[in-house]
Amino acid sequence: MDLSLASVLLAGFVVSIEPCALTVDLLIIGYIMGAEDDDKVSTGWIRGFLAGLAFIAGRSITYAAMGVSAALIGIHASSTVQAYSGLAAGIIMGPVLIVVGLLMLDVINLNMTAGHSMLREARDRLVKHGILGALILGVIFGLAIYPCSTPILIALLTMVAVKADVAHGLVLMLAYGMALGAPIPFIASGAVGVKTYAEKTAHLGIWFKKAAGVLLVAFGLYYLLPWVGGA
Repeated sequence: MDLSLASVLLAGFVVSIEPCALTVDLLIIGYIMGAEDDDKVSTGWIRGFLAGLAFIAGRSITYAAMGVSAALIGIHASSTVQAYSGLAAGIIMGPVLIVVGLLMLDVINLNMTAGHSMLREARDRLVKHGILGALILGVIFGLAIYPCSTPILIALLTMVAVKADVAHGLVLMLAYGMALGAPIPFIASGAVGVKTYAEKTAHLGIWFKKAAGVLLVAFGLYYLLPWVGGA
């Protein structure tokens, strides 16, 4: 049940190179570029990088808060989990991981595009607030639901809840948020082109997604087997 920092960082990387994630990044980068009002080439890329960094920091703060909340819920329910000698954890984790894996394998398809117009409105309102606006927008985007990132987020929060360790949940979800948005500062600064990044990572995103889906289904079955065997 332990989540390692490396596995969480890998999860963030896998989602960051998803084509779906890139379309969201384009919306974010459009905001950051719109907020750029400094015509000096020598400082423009720095401001873009800092605005991108502020955005992923804001989103990571939201994820960290979610991690703390999930851990607190897990602590509250820990007595129940312990009473079932760990089988309850399998009952929770198994189905969640299987569903998330099937989502990543596209066996289950969800339409989670609601709220995109609201996010665009938020971007337009924050466009004049520079780096602070990017930070606030990151916090807001952390609450958004997207088909490419939400399944993994649900799986991670479920595992954090079962672990029931507040510090552990905070650090891991903060790391996930930073890994998920790692390309944004470089793209926003102009150091990496969106088209170039998309072309070089598109095929990787597909294969990573499928591999992660298979692994999640396998782990889901693994967690369910003791419960089924003991039933």
